[in-house]
Amino acid sequence: MYAQWQQTLDLGKQFAEQSYKAQLTALRGLAEIQGLQVKALEAQAKANLAFVADSLEVREIEDVTALWPKGLDFARNSAEAAYEAGQQTLGIAQKTAEQLGELARNGVKAANDAAGNTAKKAAR
Repeated sequence: MYAQWQQTLDLGKQFAEQSYKAQLTALRGLAEIQGLQVKALEAQAKANLAFVADSLEVREIEDVTALWPKGLDFARNSAEAAYEAGQQTLGIAQKTAEQLGELARNGVKAANDAAGNTAKKAAR
């Protein structure tokens, strides 16, 4: 009877440790994604302000025609930056998912080993 209680306690402890590690891994991934998004937002805000500053200097029609290429470059750069940030975010999410999968595999292996050891002890 004592062996069953000990096994239950061991499995509970193991579950708590694995849950803690999984939560820590997920939070690290989220923090990394948040930092990436903040950097992208800062870069986009700077680009927006630079374009608005150029737009406010327009006084004549010739200036407007000169502003069109800048506007197209701004739009292209914004789209490229958003795509790059999205790709980096997906990379971080994939890395985090792989780490969580490794934690799960290790947890299942450890639980199987513990159950096997307890069964061997009980058989003796």
